[in-house]
Amino acid sequence: MKYLLAVFVILESFLSIEAAADKWNYTDQASWSKMTGSQCSGTSQSPINLPPMVEMEYSKNLKPFQFSGYEVVVTDPVVHNNGHTIQVGFTNDASISGGDLGQTFKAAQFHFHWGSDNTKGSEHTYNGKSYPAELHIVHYNTKYPSLTEAVDKVDGLAVLGFFIEVGPIHNCNFGPVVDALTNVQPGVSQYSINTTANPFKLRHVLPMQLTDYYRYMGSLTTPTCLETVKWTVFRDLLYMSEEQLQKLRSVYFDSSKTMQMVDNWRPPQPLNGRKVYISFDVKANSSPTPVFSSALFLVLLCLHRVFI
Repeated sequence: MKYLLAVFVILESFLSIEAAADKWNYTDQASWSKMTGSQCSGTSQSPINLPPMVEMEYSKNLKPFQFSGYEVVVTDPVVHNNGHTIQVGFTNDASISGGDLGQTFKAAQFHFHWGSDNTKGSEHTYNGKSYPAELHIVHYNTKYPSLTEAVDKVDGLAVLGFFIEVGPIHNCNFGPVVDALTNVQPGVSQYSINTTANPFKLRHVLPMQLTDYYRYMGSLTTPTCLETVKWTVFRDLLYMSEEQLQKLRSVYFDSSKTMQMVDNWRPPQPLNGRKVYISFDVKANSSPTPVFSSALFLVLLCLHRVFI
């Protein structure tokens, strides 16, 4: 019974966000706003181009997050090709609070967006710069019983976004996901094939530095683009090796394997007067963006895994 409940929860995480948006693609994004229930032409859309830090508004309320359950081994992650991205669902009680969220938000799934080459792929950009890929960890407000119930509520979702850059070595923390991609290639009759990945910890997926981040109110980046997301994009970067990025690019959108899954990103949307807040005082913090901190953290962590 417990196993069946876990399967149901994982399936719910796969279906909830896109339940009303089955037939859409990234090549005809102009049609998204014509879909039933769509908010894709709204005024608080995501992603956005994050302006230079000096143009953001410092907020003392943006305190560090509390990550609960992120250090617990995820024993039942399921990797899924949903025809739009590679998504990982799980049933662990991982959650976040603090960070001026106002509530506790439970982690439901994470997924990726990436480009056909390393000059593009991230959905958010920083001062006009794109990255090869971007990771989104989707959380829902625990005042609601499920992701399905929360997705259309104004305070329903909190998504953590991380830019992914090409790194010097394989990211061992993404290894279980990337290694499973050969099992989620589209089949003859369906392209949504699940496979159980090796256990891992959500904390290992995150960068080392988590106190510096950007905040704005926005939307889902896929139809129906519901404007119910409190977005947090972190300053520190994640890394994947070139080979790992190529493995992401090796999967397909369709069951006939004619459409390679690349460029599954939405371009930045207008701010329309929205403010972007920053968790640290730029005037008091003149150090450059910590480009190498997580790269060094990754090397040390992966070496540690080799020798334990």
